[in-house]
Amino acid sequence: MAKSSDRSSGGGAKRVRRAPKKRAAKGVETASEEAVSAPPSVTATMTTTQPSQYFWQRLVFGGIRERDVVVFLRQLIMLLEAGTPLLKSLKTLSERSERGAVRGLVSDIAQFVEMGNPLWQAFERHPRQFGPVFVNLVKASEASGTLVTVLDRLVVYRQRRGMLIRRVRSAMIYPIVVFVACFGVIMIIGKYVLPEFAKIFDQIGREGVPPFTKRFIATVDAITNFNNIIVTLIVLVVLFILYKWLTTKPLYRLKADKWKLKIPYVGPNILRKTAIVEMTQNLQLLLGSGLSMMVTLDLVRNAVHNRAVGNVMQDLRDSVERGEGIEQPLRDVPRIVPAVVTDMLVTGEESGQLDRIAGQVAETYEEEVNIHINTLAELMPPILALVMGAFVLLLALAVFVPLITMLDQLQVAG
Repeated sequence: MAKSSDRSSGGGAKRVRRAPKKRAAKGVETASEEAVSAPPSVTATMTTTQPSQYFWQRLVFGGIRERDVVVFLRQLIMLLEAGTPLLKSLKTLSERSERGAVRGLVSDIAQFVEMGNPLWQAFERHPRQFGPVFVNLVKASEASGTLVTVLDRLVVYRQRRGMLIRRVRSAMIYPIVVFVACFGVIMIIGKYVLPEFAKIFDQIGREGVPPFTKRFIATVDAITNFNNIIVTLIVLVVLFILYKWLTTKPLYRLKADKWKLKIPYVGPNILRKTAIVEMTQNLQLLLGSGLSMMVTLDLVRNAVHNRAVGNVMQDLRDSVERGEGIEQPLRDVPRIVPAVVTDMLVTGEESGQLDRIAGQVAETYEEEVNIHINTLAELMPPILALVMGAFVLLLALAVFVPLITMLDQLQVAG
């Protein structure tokens, strides 16, 4: 069985270089239709069957990172391009990785292929690392003999997507870091500086302390109180768990994703444009690989993380199924899909170049997201300076000025 699998895999790798474009496109479209119409029971069996060995390796060595998967795919492409049979390539890579979890993953894929199963089914057994878009494209490419070409496109897509996700996450984390830094400074002042001034005011006499100073000291003391901090953290953790639980339900997930798009500056400029990039990148990848429009919209709907954009994809699919095109559903949601994106996609549909236009939109909006992230990063230091400056000003008005005034009055009275 292993030898026959090696021969068939090697032949598939050679056919990549000889397959005519027209025949490849036809094969891709046929395979894509079969991928969507696969029986649910078969898919469920393949996605839930995980070897115990792989489970324990994940438990011991940790999870598999996105960059680990990208490195594995890159190495697989190089071996296939060099003419190495698929099964031999997988077995070789299963022994190379330094991380045990990755070795377990590749070893399981190799064993499943060695049993005579196609590569796409081996990938489908690991939905956490290989989503529906990836699996369907690999299935179509195996049918058309374009495995290496499609894998290369998928690797480029995953690298760009991973880079964008990391930049967006860093942009979201940065304000939190700034807030924690400000709170840390306030904590130090509230715990070590203000108590000394409070002692001085007690010695001088509380009767002469202005009300603003009393309120300021009481407020900072309440903010920096250890019990209050613990209660606040517990409340935040409970709210976070409640949010995660609610967003597992489709209705609340949709409302939460729509609300995210309305967050000042971050929503329209970063989160919405990131969702547009994700949508158009998937459109370019799937349509450019020869999949039909209906199959593409089905896959994009499930691949887009923002459910508000996913709903738009569902409306697009229904409109295309009725023969009405993609324009009207996009025109109905200008707050989710900008009008300029709609104009470009409609132009691409009319000219038969929707995949190319979607790629241009993705590149343009990816650049805009990077610009907005850089702008946000540049704004944080001045914002931090303003916040700390305002706190120092309040501290001076509430503590230093009254203290100096009271000392002057004592000197005059003395």
